[in-house]
Amino acid sequence: MLFSDEVIARVINDRFEPVWVSVRDVPTVTIDFGKGHKLTRTLHGNVATYVLTADGTIIDVLPGLYESHQYLSQLNQLWWVHHYAVKTPEPAVFLADYHNEQSKAIKTSGKAKVVKPFADMSKMSIEISTKTILRSPVNLKAAGATSAATAPEMIERPDFSKPHQLKHWRKIYEDTDVNEHQRRGQIHRILANRPNAKPDDVTKEIYRDVLHADIDDPYLGLQETLFRDYPFQEDRPPTPDKISQKHG
Repeated sequence: MLFSDEVIARVINDRFEPVWVSVRDVPTVTIDFGKGHKLTRTLHGNVATYVLTADGTIIDVLPGLYESHQYLSQLNQLWWVHHYAVKTPEPAVFLADYHNEQSKAIKTSGKAKVVKPFADMSKMSIEISTKTILRSPVNLKAAGATSAATAPEMIERPDFSKPHQLKHWRKIYEDTDVNEHQRRGQIHRILANRPNAKPDDVTKEIYRDVLHADIDDPYLGLQETLFRDYPFQEDRPPTPDKISQKHG
């Protein structure tokens, strides 16, 4: 839905070098109801958008599904964070401070601060700091932004073959609110402690602790649900702990 949006695709292609990485195979389940009736669907997949420097250092991460306008706004802000970070004498110190400030803002007010889109500041890079690039968020309604509480034309059960309906799916707006008010705070706390992190350094932690999709667990947290009432103990798969010990 997001990447098929022409505006978002143009911004990504103009401002970023897009790369898609699959962190694990998406599990699928098939239920055979007999008489040729089968249901096949994916289980418990998730996605995260990483904004990186040229050497692969993480600037920030957008976890999960986003409503298109909010996603575009966040991408634009993270482009500016990158713009400032690479101009500072100590990018790691700058990023640690940025993530600390955003973590505190979300914890105290429920909202991250907004990144100011300044002009080129290369002439005085030492002046670039979180004090000069961050401001308190404006009122959502006054700014015309959308959320689960303000979005128009909410659709409870969209037709997934019609992308224009997906844009108004209530779940997208609800997930966006959770991302911005909860999951981003967790992301900022992780990256504040590891400002030089590359994706391989934190991806497992982010998927496990933030997105609740442990990519090391072959059943993605569904083992108890899948096998709780299964009667044949000898056919049960080993627990994740035993799997880890076996492969450790």
